[in-house]
Order: sequence, then structure tokens, then C-alpha cells
Amino acid sequence: MKIFRNLLLILATIFIFELSFTNEAKAAACSTTSGVLSEAEIKSGCEYTPDLYEIVIYKMYLCTSSPTLPTVTATVDLTNCSQVFNNASGATASVSQNADVALTGTYTKPANGTYTHGYAVMNNSFGITASFQIDGSMDGLSSGSGVFCGTVAGSGSHTKGSGSHTNNSVCSSSAVTAGKFTETLTHFGGSGDSWTRIATATNINNTSAEIKGILVDTNGHLAANEGEVDKLEGMVTFADSITITDATTSLTMSFNLGEGMSLNSGGGDAIHIGSGPFQAIFVAN
Repeated sequence: MKIFRNLLLILATIFIFELSFTNEAKAAACSTTSGVLSEAEIKSGCEYTPDLYEIVIYKMYLCTSSPTLPTVTATVDLTNCSQVFNNASGATASVSQNADVALTGTYTKPANGTYTHGYAVMNNSFGITASFQIDGSMDGLSSGSGVFCGTVAGSGSHTKGSGSHTNNSVCSSSAVTAGKFTETLTHFGGSGDSWTRIATATNINNTSAEIKGILVDTNGHLAANEGEVDKLEGMVTFADSITITDATTSLTMSFNLGEGMSLNSGGGDAIHIGSGPFQAIFVAN
């Protein structure tokens, strides 16, 4: 059924955060005054709303209980899950605040039941587009300086071996036109931290939702080392369970992108822009 295409949107909560330049798994939200961000807060690390967040999705599931996560010798156990979306080549989701997403692929209505968890298989590269104003002049890691900053069109990696990308931001004395920065993730945590292949965030957007991000190899096993990382899998514990019945006639949702982007110091007055988790609020009617 066409309405069940939106089922995949509930799993947007599994978009994974990057912890570069901070040891905290969840920084405070960036505050604004008349829409202007605080330079001091950015340098301490805070989370803000991007204009657009993009990721490639292969498979999505709804689960009646928590799946058993993959190990270095086994894939995730999805016995208690129903697959709701599939695209072997990957479908691109471009998500903005309060906007619908249409992905190309095969959609399946899940069996009637109460679903407490979601699981998805995704690409470990994703895009961020954002522009904003700051109450003090900062420097772009790519170019420019001023109170207007944003993402620059380009790409980079966040790894343990070579650190994080340093070409993700541009600043100016006048408003900037943001470009999409595509980030490839093979490591959770700061570039100086030990290699981390599983990351957890709790109380997402002040709800009971919880996210686990898992870096896996080409077999879907937990990656044994950073060089094996091929995809990103994610599990979310929903803040509110989802019940599907014969009487379900529509699915509605709204996005909260409040933590979808991390802003941090890139050294000195430079601004570093990374990714963060965001939440989709879903209701079955």
C-alpha cells in the first residue's frame, strides 16, 4: 500500500552522530538569539539543525523486540523483525525539517503487531547542508572568515588513522550559500580516541529514544578493524511503540532535526561542522 512507504521515515532516528573534536556522546543544543548562534557555544561544542541531511538506505525493519546485534562472526539476528523497505542498490533520503521523503524501492506492510525497535542498513557516507549566522567572526576550514558560515561542497572522511576532515566549512562577511558536504565515517569518537565501532546515544531530543550505530564489513559482520568498514547499521529503541492493525489507514510523521548537526572548534577561530542524530516522530492512525 502506498501509505506504508512512509514507514521507513520512522527509522530516521538511526542517523548516526559523529564525535570528532569532543569526547561527549551528546553535546548541548546550540542556543540562538534572534536566530544568531553563539561563538562561545560553538567553540565548546553544540548541536544545531541542518538545512538538509542526506543518507543512502538499503534495508529497513520494524521489530517487536530488540534485535541481537552483529558480531565479528555473525550478522544481526532479525528473527523478530519485519522488513518494510528494500533497495539493493541503495536509495537516497534527503531529509529537511517537517518534510516528507520518497525513496525508490520495494515497500512492504509489516504484520499486525506492536513494534518497539527499528533497524536499518545504510551507507557509511552521508551529506550535510547548512548555513547560519554567528555572533562573532569565525574562520572556515575550507576558506573565508566572518559571521556567516556554512557547509562547503566537498567530501572528506572521519577516521581513527588520519583524523577528521578539515575542509567542511566556509565563512564570509555576507550570507553564504551552503554546499553539500559528504562525510564518510569509519570511526566513532574523536580522532585521538581508540577506534570505536559501536556508538550509543540516549534520550534523543529529550525523549526515551535510544540509538546504536554499528560499523560492519561487507558480510554484515561487526567490523574487526577500521579497514573493514563497509556500511553502517543502526538500531533504534522507539520513544513510543508503533502498533499496526487491520484498521491502520494512515501513517503520519514529523521530523525533529534539532541535533542533526554538530558544531565544534576546528582550532583557533575555525569552525568544524559534523553530523548528528535526528528524530522522526511517527504515528499510525
